[in-house]
Amino acid sequence: MSDLTDPDIRPLWEAIAARLARGDGPASIKNVTAALSRTGQAMVSGWLAHSRRAGSRATPLRAVRGGFAVPVPRLLEALGHTPSDLRALVEAAGVEVPDTAGARRATEQMRTDINRYAELALPDTPSLTARLCYGISDGTIAERHRLIDALALVRALLPLPRPVTLARLAHHCTGDPHYFDLNDDGHGDKLLLLARDLLQAEQPDTPAADRALLARLGIAADRLSQTVLVLGVGATGDGPTDRALNLARADNRPLHLTLHDLTAQPPALDPKRAWLVVENPSVVDEALMRQFDRPIVCTSGTLTAVDHTLLGLARSCGVPLEYSGDLDPAGHAIAAAVQTRYQATIKYMDKATAPELTDGIATPKEPSPDTTVIFQEHPALLDLLLGPSRTDPLAQVVLHGLGRVLRHGPILPSRPTPAP
Repeated sequence: MSDLTDPDIRPLWEAIAARLARGDGPASIKNVTAALSRTGQAMVSGWLAHSRRAGSRATPLRAVRGGFAVPVPRLLEALGHTPSDLRALVEAAGVEVPDTAGARRATEQMRTDINRYAELALPDTPSLTARLCYGISDGTIAERHRLIDALALVRALLPLPRPVTLARLAHHCTGDPHYFDLNDDGHGDKLLLLARDLLQAEQPDTPAADRALLARLGIAADRLSQTVLVLGVGATGDGPTDRALNLARADNRPLHLTLHDLTAQPPALDPKRAWLVVENPSVVDEALMRQFDRPIVCTSGTLTAVDHTLLGLARSCGVPLEYSGDLDPAGHAIAAAVQTRYQATIKYMDKATAPELTDGIATPKEPSPDTTVIFQEHPALLDLLLGPSRTDPLAQVVLHGLGRVLRHGPILPSRPTPAP
């Protein structure tokens, strides 16, 4: 019996312990798979040999995926034990059998208690209360109670008689202005579920729709912090945002529009001139330097609520849209969204564009085997988007490691071959 604690046998006891912990009855465990060493195989095979009936042949352990299949009833017989002794046998070998079944029962009880607590605190929000039961453990139970209490306080205040910022509401209900932030760090997703239940609304499908949903209850989220950069965009109305756009256009200066501008005072956008929508602010800056004379809008690398709001206004006003972004997976994903949702025409992002731009030209990052990465700052792409610039000081810069210059320059003469 001293062999029971041998390290080479431990994988066997651990495999049996896992089955017991799962809730399997000792008599129901017919085989277990154990990752035994050669020494362990020999020891178990020796034990099993003592359980053979007279005249029967000894058979080696059967190799299976993950180790070797060990017949537990024969093992118990060889060791002089019955299934009722299995747990004690495993523990005598120094392997603990965790009470996972008990832990599951405790977790289920915590989930039931939380569900009851949430239903009492938030009786008219079924989708939210169902979500609040996920991920319950000893380590999360206290925070879950705090979250339910905070949401219940928000529920008691809604709908608000006048708009209140999301940060103020969060601070009032929790002491933390970022508690309900609409990102991965906050509980804004739970607040959105609360709003959906109260308004019986559909699932929002854009960040702009998230904020519009909260606004219906008087919660103003990110109205001043989120901005979108525009240049040369005109408007036909007489509201504050229309006037700001037209003044900026007359002065040929870029303008940052806030989410507040576009939702509280939405402009009537001029549909006569198509917009060029780009991904990077540096393209707008280059457009200024090249005196680009078309309306240009920048999403700053992603589609946030303010971007969706402006593009949605453009679509409703009948503004033709052209989109061009970085030629990488993220850029193509944004392009697909803008094309599908706002009927934009995609410019210079097709398969024919990439080889032309990368022919003999080094890129800042090594492209992946199946993806060519081309950034909008690429000189040839800027020329396609904004038109070439004769005064561009970088047009004559020699590419590192290549015997030629970018686009506008001549081929450099090769150095004379030194005499032998």
